[in-house]
Amino acid sequence: MVNIDTGRVVDILESRESDAVAEWLAEYPNIRVVSRDGSLEYAKAISTAHPAAVQVSDRFHLIKNLTEYAAQHLKRVIGARFRIVTDPTKQNGKTGGGYWDNPERFGPDLPERQHMATTEKRAAVVAHVRELAAQGLNTSRISKETGLGFKTVKKYMDETFDPEWAYYGVSYPSKLDPYADKIDAMLRDRRTFREVEQAIRQMGYNGAASTIRMYATRQRKRLKAAAEEALANTELIERKWLTKLLYLPIEKVKGITDEQLERVIHEYPVIGKLYDVVRTFKEIVFSKKVDDLDAWIQEVLLLGLDETTSFCNGITKDLDAVKNAIRYDYNNGLAEGSVNKLKLIKRIMYGRHSFKLLRNKSLLLENHGRVN
Repeated sequence: MVNIDTGRVVDILESRESDAVAEWLAEYPNIRVVSRDGSLEYAKAISTAHPAAVQVSDRFHLIKNLTEYAAQHLKRVIGARFRIVTDPTKQNGKTGGGYWDNPERFGPDLPERQHMATTEKRAAVVAHVRELAAQGLNTSRISKETGLGFKTVKKYMDETFDPEWAYYGVSYPSKLDPYADKIDAMLRDRRTFREVEQAIRQMGYNGAASTIRMYATRQRKRLKAAAEEALANTELIERKWLTKLLYLPIEKVKGITDEQLERVIHEYPVIGKLYDVVRTFKEIVFSKKVDDLDAWIQEVLLLGLDETTSFCNGITKDLDAVKNAIRYDYNNGLAEGSVNKLKLIKRIMYGRHSFKLLRNKSLLLENHGRVN
């Protein structure tokens, strides 16, 4: 217990129970204002001992509780490390996160795009070979010039040669066809080859294990290529920097820039709403705008976020004290500092004292103005 006017510790209680606190408070009939944290047990004790006293909820604890609730929601929404797109024009309306989070982003058109890229590359080489031939170079010279084999040069010089692979898109019946979807799903879940084989054999597959292995290897290459394609247009963001933004302005958080934050909020709008909730609450608390608190609570409840809703429900039960925290300048700073000092003394005396000795020593040091 701390005297707000003098800043001195006047007593240390052995219990936090409502009855014990009320009994101590009743010994001081001159109490008019009590600053406390959000404990409803303390609120009950104060109301019992001094019904007319003004109860003031501590601003530090209010803001701390809100930011902790917001940080909990961040943990629920995003991972400790996640990806965002670096170029929103290539995003196609999807959120970041890599292939394993959004496999549908890369869809069945990936082989088609890879085939087209290979065909265009081969067509450029064929055109170069034919250009050299038109300049009068023979097959041997062209082979040395391009690094291609003799037979390949002759093939490319043939006007009937088509750079596109003639057998692309041609599929042949396979025993694996009925199980392709199952295999693909298991590969996306990063299941091992043995697990894949066991699963489809239970479904009725009776072909060779090598067939499964070749198919799985081909599909894994495709998945890897898709993942690499995804990472090329993304960057890694750490959640801890977003959490720090609940406490600090962005210029004091070294791990994220304004532009990155803007893209994060673009992909996860709820994060922007969380920042607005915390920012506006701080503005209300420190600007003494008591009348704005009720409207703020209603707006937060409409968001429907479990964590911020819990915070609002909590302060609604103690609304008068919360409004007094906005209205008055009283706070728990002196008590919190005294608790830190008390913990230091307790650790020094660890194992060699009772509560009575700890209380007497602390109050004696307090009266002498000494720490140790």
